[in-house]
Amino acid sequence: MSDGTKKPNGSLSRRELLAASVLAASSLAILGAGSAEAQLAKKAKQNIAGYQTTPKGRQQCDNCRHFQAPNACQVVESPISPTGWCRLYAKK
Repeated sequence: MSDGTKKPNGSLSRRELLAASVLAASSLAILGAGSAEAQLAKKAKQNIAGYQTTPKGRQQCDNCRHFQAPNACQVVESPISPTGWCRLYAKK
């Protein structure tokens, strides 16, 4: 078994290669998490979300889990109507 030191020809041992892979993967995960949070912070434009100021049957903003009283939404740009609706509707 190898003692984890570099081989004379300059190649890495399996242990060093594994440690470098773990470090690289964790660095990418950390950087990726920041990007995901930044994406979540952005809200969809009303026209992209298919927002309309009228409800769609019983579905309307004020009974959606994304609604923030009195006229805001977690995922669609404000202002919105409590009786509006969009394709991102999610029942409470």
